[in-house]
Formats: sequence, C-alpha cells, structure tokens
Amino acid sequence: MRILNTAATGVRAQQTALDVLGNNMANVNTPGYKAQRVNFAEALAAEMRPAEREFNGQPVGERIDVGAGVIYPTIDTDYRQGIIRETENPFDLAIDGEGFFPVRTANGESRYTRVGNFELDSQGKLVNSDGYILEVKIPADAMDLYVDETGNITGFIDDEERVLGRVVVNDPEGEGYPVGPIDMDELGRPLDWNGDILPTAFAVPEGAEDVQISTEGILSATIDGSRQTLGQINIITFANPEGLVRDGDNLYFAPDAAGVTGDELVGTPGSQVEERTLGKLKTQSLEQSNVNLASAMTEMIQVQRAYQLNARMITNGDQMWSMANSLRR
Repeated sequence: MRILNTAATGVRAQQTALDVLGNNMANVNTPGYKAQRVNFAEALAAEMRPAEREFNGQPVGERIDVGAGVIYPTIDTDYRQGIIRETENPFDLAIDGEGFFPVRTANGESRYTRVGNFELDSQGKLVNSDGYILEVKIPADAMDLYVDETGNITGFIDDEERVLGRVVVNDPEGEGYPVGPIDMDELGRPLDWNGDILPTAFAVPEGAEDVQISTEGILSATIDGSRQTLGQINIITFANPEGLVRDGDNLYFAPDAAGVTGDELVGTPGSQVEERTLGKLKTQSLEQSNVNLASAMTEMIQVQRAYQLNARMITNGDQMWSMANSLRR
C-alpha cells in the first residue's frame, strides 16, 4: 500500500509551499522584494505491470504505472515589476523594467539588488542602507578610459565623453591617483596598471550643493558655483536573471557555474545591451514589493486545503492498515 508514502510527499511539498507563501506575505511591505513560487512535479511512477506481459500465452493487458507522489524541484523568483512610489529623497532610485543595481559588500564581493535606497556615508560615497557601496560598472563599449589628476574616471560612450566615477583614496590631498589610461575587467570594473581592481565609488565632495541624479543615471552637483558631473550610474542585467541566487537583504549573486546566468551586461538606464533592454531609472522613488496580497491569501487557502487532504490520506491509510491487521482476530 503506497498511500502513506504518496501522502507524505504531498504533505512535505505543501508545507514548503506554505513556508514560501508565508515569507512572501511577511515581505509584502519590503522595498524591492521579489516573490517566490514553488514549482511542483510528479514523482517517478512505479511500474505495477510491465507492457506485453502474458499469462498462459495470452496478453494480460497494457502497462500499468502508479504515481509515487509529488516533488518540488525548484523554487523560482518572480521578477515582475513592483509598484514604484515617490519618496522625495534625492538619493532614492527605482528601476522601471529589467536590471539591477550593482553593489560591493564589505569584503569586496559583487552583489545585485533592486532596492535603490542609497545615501551618502561619512566619506561622501553613495551606499545603500547596509553600507554597501554602489559599484562603478563600465559598459563594455566604453573607450579610452582615463583617470585624471582629481581622481575622476572618464571615458567615451557613443562618442560622448563622460565622467563615470571616481577613484577613492585615503589621501585627502588627492595624491596617489593612478593618473593615465586604465583598463577594465570582464565585469566592467576599472583596473590599475597592475591589473588590480581600483577602489572606486560615486563620491560627492565635501561642500557640494544641490546633488541630483538624472533619469539617465548621471550624478551631478554644484561645486564652487559650477555644475559638475560626478559619475554615470549604470545598471546590470543577465541573459538569464532567473539563475541568480538570493543572498538575503534583498541581494542576489551570480553562482560560480558557467552558463547559469550568462554574461553580466552593463549599460546606461534605458539602453539596449545585446538585444536586452535595460529598465529606465526613476529618481526620488523606490520600487515596492511585487507580492499581490489578495492572490497570496487565495493561494494560501488552496495550499492549506491540499495539505489537509494529504494529511487525511495518511489517516485513511493508517485506518486501512489497522483493518488489515485485524483480519486475523
């Protein structure tokens, strides 16, 4: 009698679905949160009778398979757009469409997020709420990268010279900048002459006024009475963003496995990179969770009923075993 094992797989699967739904509902007000969903699949069926079986030289019948329950091979992330709400904070950013903000953690690792609640730290660098630096990423088609004597990184994109970011050094006098042409690695990170990753950031100098970020991602401010560009915020996408792995704190990372996510694609907001169109940037706004509370409540009721049904099957199976054990009494 397979009913106990079959029902047990159903209970485990529905419990996982309830856990995922509960997490979605708990994050209904978390900015940038992307809902998860459990994918179910039929377990490998057991063959009760093989095909072309014969008895006394006569065919018995067709092959008979009996299902062995349900499995949940994957838990996917729903990347559908969340509602964008205005915040009036000049450093809040939202992506309307495809893409992620690249951030660099305290240990130097790259992560990706949809949450654009940035602010200036004590050194004037643009960081998120966890203190992770908004990373300077440069599109692959950028040409003639150069660090000037003030530490600004410049380059040509679409034949237009732009300030892309700033090299960060601890020397307040600005000495030690690697002035001259530089390269970048395959992830769009600036490199020095030795091939080492340069410490870069979007930095706002002390005394800067009227700091603004345009919908094209251009960070600018008024310094000593003149308007100056401080950097170009680019966003990231992948050929297969569904392959990204959740890392907590609304962060994702690309697994170290070839072909899962594809190459990292860097571009300005609203541009097209390798046939993928990057989302547009919404300033003074934050993307909200994409959890649909009404749908989640409805789905939770359905999952609860399925859990209840599988639990009842276990009870019925136990009763059938009890009846079989009592046949000799």
